[in-house]
Amino acid sequence: MDRRNVAYDLSFYESEQERHIARKEKKQSVLINAQTKFALGKRIFNVVSIAVLFALIIGVIATNASITAYSTKIADEQETITQLESEKSYLEFTLESRMSLDEIEDYAINTLGMVKMDSSQKKYVELESENKIVVADNTVTEKLGEAIQPILSYLLP
Repeated sequence: MDRRNVAYDLSFYESEQERHIARKEKKQSVLINAQTKFALGKRIFNVVSIAVLFALIIGVIATNASITAYSTKIADEQETITQLESEKSYLEFTLESRMSLDEIEDYAINTLGMVKMDSSQKKYVELESENKIVVADNTVTEKLGEAIQPILSYLLP
């Protein structure tokens, strides 16, 4: 027993049985207080756990909604890509058809007013039978003379 508070502890003068009952009641009250605190802590833990669970559920729902929105955007863009590829194929086909010889000939005749050449307008040129390469063997003095000749003809009448 603690002797510090003996002067103020009147239970020291009570009978042994009353002290035993008092100690038992004190232990029970301490136990009840501990159980109450434990129960309160457990309730707080349960409330926090439920809040975290709801937060996680909301996060999963928000993530799924975001994924769905982006999937829709991706599908729309893929549809746009498909349409543009189809338009590109059509334009390439149109360009190829306009670049055919028949189309060019039709444009030249109808729009530009050109006419086909007839056989009387064709001329043939005949070239020499052999191909030749002629190398000039001019010396430096001859080249210099050829360059000075126009000057001299201007100066000397």
